[in-house]
Amino acid sequence: MFVHPASGSAASYRALEPFLTSDRPVYAFHSPDIPPGRHASIERIAEDYLAEFLHAAPRTTPVFVGWSFSGPVAVEMARLSESTAAGASGVVLLDSATPEVLAGRTTDLVTEMGGLFGVDLAGTPASSPGELLDRIAEIMAVSSDMAGVTGQDLRPFWDTYRWHQDAFESGWRARPCAAPVLLIRAREETGWDPAPDDLGWSDVFGTAVPVEWAGGTHYTLMENDRLADIARIVERAVEKWSRPDPVTPCLN
Repeated sequence: MFVHPASGSAASYRALEPFLTSDRPVYAFHSPDIPPGRHASIERIAEDYLAEFLHAAPRTTPVFVGWSFSGPVAVEMARLSESTAAGASGVVLLDSATPEVLAGRTTDLVTEMGGLFGVDLAGTPASSPGELLDRIAEIMAVSSDMAGVTGQDLRPFWDTYRWHQDAFESGWRARPCAAPVLLIRAREETGWDPAPDDLGWSDVFGTAVPVEWAGGTHYTLMENDRLADIARIVERAVEKWSRPDPVTPCLN
């Protein structure tokens, strides 16, 4: 069960789905607009999404997957799901940090907005979001089939992203789930320095959280040429978690 990143888009998960070879059903949350009436908090988003998921798939024991902003949402959904009949098989975090580690992230607005829209803004001077949206629109109009797109056209995507980020940054009472967890880090990402490899999750779970590495940065981890690698890591974890624990024979 995949939870969208702060962009609200599940497009990367749709692209990942063909690389997932197991026969487990795949679900993903897609929320490209600011949800009317929904409070911007990790807890509220997790509660609402879990209720929707359990209604759609009441007999499925899910593995929760979160990328970036949605890592805490996935952990909270797993924790809540464990108090239902569905339970939780595990949690996969895709280059996702705790809010405390995020607060020390060494990135800037230019990098953040370029990553969101998949546009190279290298060399672009720092300016306001509105000015950067105009610049991004200019680049997209030339390099893609989006002739005529304007910064104003892109504003709703930025607003949705900021709404989800505000939920992340507004504070979250981190409580671990009992299900196993795996963190997949982006090998080329430098914005987390000097955070620990586990991006703060071992402190939440009270035990060492395993970390695997994949190509790309925080923003390019889920690009098409990396999806097969991500799928292999995810499916290896899911297979491990689905095996029954070995039974120790009783010796008389």
